[in-house]
Amino acid sequence: MKTTPSFVVQEKQDMVVVTVLTLQPEFFALLGIDLFLLLSLLTCLLDERFPKPIPYIYQIAAIYGFIHLLISRNYLDMFGEYTRFWYSFLYLAIALANIVALNIYFAVLKRQYTISKIWSGALTFPSILVTVYFVTQYSAMQNSMPSIILQITLLISASALGISLSILASPGIIRKLLRRKKEVI
Repeated sequence: MKTTPSFVVQEKQDMVVVTVLTLQPEFFALLGIDLFLLLSLLTCLLDERFPKPIPYIYQIAAIYGFIHLLISRNYLDMFGEYTRFWYSFLYLAIALANIVALNIYFAVLKRQYTISKIWSGALTFPSILVTVYFVTQYSAMQNSMPSIILQITLLISASALGISLSILASPGIIRKLLRRKKEVI
């Protein structure tokens, strides 16, 4: 029996049997760690636009996730896959929330709409899309929901997210909304 990273190959007399391994819940924690490290690197590169401790906070969050994985591997038998999925997914959701928060920080507080559009197109939208893809694949592996429904939902949510982010980051629309609020008051 030979083991490769994505599947197990068993050789029997004149047959080769390929068994696909399932996606483990800890994958989502690893994805969250990568996103926190990416945020740390990008906030370090854009240091004049962020407060000084922000990159270090993201590094601490990534180290926390890594230590969590090291400690939890000793308790894999103790917790079920359901619990492992939810605490790994919660860590990933926190990483995604930080990406969206930095996008809002650029658009609303700093009023740097160009950087906000670039940030949403290069980081926010792809990271959410990749996360939704892997969650749907994990869900399909668990047979909890039909795959076609998840794929349609992924397509609709990705389209809605892209349209709403482009509308949100457009300075002309934000000015019109602010004018309407001033007229009402």
